Amino acid sequence: MTWIDKALDGCPQRVVINDSKTPSGRAHVGSLRGVLIHDAVARVARERGLDAAFMYGCDDMDAVDEIPHGTGEHFVSHLGKPLWAAPAPEGLGGASMAEAYFTEFTATFDKLGVEVEFYRMSDIYRSGQLDGIIDTFLQAAPKVREIYLKLSGAARSEDWLPFQPICEACGRIGTTYATDYDGKTVAYECRTDLVTWAQGCGHSGRISPFAGNGKLPWKLEWAAKWKLFGVSIEGAGKDHMAASGSHEVSSALARQVLRCAVPIPVPYEFFTLGGAKMSSSRGIGMTASELTNLLPPNLLRYLVLRTQPRRSINFDLDVPSLNKAFVEYERLWRSAAGDDPRPNESQLYAISSAIPEANVPPAPNFSPPFDSVLSLIQQPHVKITNHVAKLGVEMSAPDADWLALKEATAQALTSSNPDLASTLKMLDAPEAAKQRSALEDRQRDFLEQLAQRVDDLPTWEARAIQDAVFESARDVGIDPKTNAPQVFEALYKVLFGTETGPRAGSYLAFIGRDETLHRLR
Repeated sequence: MTWIDKALDGCPQRVVINDSKTPSGRAHVGSLRGVLIHDAVARVARERGLDAAFMYGCDDMDAVDEIPHGTGEHFVSHLGKPLWAAPAPEGLGGASMAEAYFTEFTATFDKLGVEVEFYRMSDIYRSGQLDGIIDTFLQAAPKVREIYLKLSGAARSEDWLPFQPICEACGRIGTTYATDYDGKTVAYECRTDLVTWAQGCGHSGRISPFAGNGKLPWKLEWAAKWKLFGVSIEGAGKDHMAASGSHEVSSALARQVLRCAVPIPVPYEFFTLGGAKMSSSRGIGMTASELTNLLPPNLLRYLVLRTQPRRSINFDLDVPSLNKAFVEYERLWRSAAGDDPRPNESQLYAISSAIPEANVPPAPNFSPPFDSVLSLIQQPHVKITNHVAKLGVEMSAPDADWLALKEATAQALTSSNPDLASTLKMLDAPEAAKQRSALEDRQRDFLEQLAQRVDDLPTWEARAIQDAVFESARDVGIDPKTNAPQVFEALYKVLFGTETGPRAGSYLAFIGRDETLHRLR
């Protein structure tokens, strides 16, 4: 039984899964984890025959509380306004800041096969769907203040009301303070010193809290969504799920004020690249769009969903890590396509597929390592399919499709990170000869011996080549167990001019016997 099975056990026939995003900047890769976790739950629920809906919201009523990275002074005059009221940043389309950033992020959903129903909180508020819940919270303001103080230690003044009006004078929502609800209107002030990141205009007045004239504070808004949509399951990052955190406060508000059920929680850890803490507004880390354009959808889904939600994900976007990821995904694919797959592996393969499949297609039989493909595409006048044909390999349709996908990934990596890709670019002949001459005598002897051995190999296979490497090293007095760096340094120097490189047997098998002999000699 997987964590998804446990989350769904006991759910009614109708399952509503919810998630949302505050579009205050370009979404970084960490934002994808919640999306893919919720989509996976929805998929498994549907496979069980449940009526499952995955709802994804745009929290565009939230205030602009920080200037997004790279936008200069574009948003300074809009600090404190709702995200839907701020203009789109230069270079991105859309009628507003919210629409621009939300659309850019959710454009990745189709590529990743995420089936979702979108909603925008500005539409929800304006349509009046939350009017009854807003009234309930305003009437229960003393109880709301009590829950805040008891669970999070946040003290609110006795005149404070849990509502943020939009100032009629300046249009800001982050600077208003509401008091005195009479059942139809609230009194409010647009304060100049309410927050540090925006300055109100000083206007005061009365306004109806309904029909989109303002919003609930977000902990109340979270609980309001649960009641309005009948949410069954909703995950969130570990920072929200901590003791006395946002989820605990929202849960108390749901139970004690709205008298509604709390969804089954799915806490999840962070997803980072190279251990870097990412920030949308500060422009730190790769964006979700950039990563989605770089990696194949199935591989990206696999990298996120193979890890239990409560465990953090840190993926290094380098050649060894990508090589390993392809190998592990292919291993899962072969297992799922086998005669007796394990249930957990079958489920992981299914939720990793961007396009749900009735049956698992055959896994590729011929699949050269990613690093070998990356190296070969950087050689001038070399076409992968022609090269494979010269090797005498007859590829099946799955083989050809998967190799084309690896080639596209290698091309994308070469374009996005030329320095990283260039470490696997083979040297031209004069430079390779120069590198060879700089080696120790015993290393050159090793290359000569290896050339003789691989020239005589009856079959050109990775394992046989790897064995020949070790045997050739022993022939010239190098112990490959204790002096492996000396052995492989000789190979990598004449191939790439570096001291490290891909697994020798697999790489040489893919570049072919003739090219290998040319390089060794």
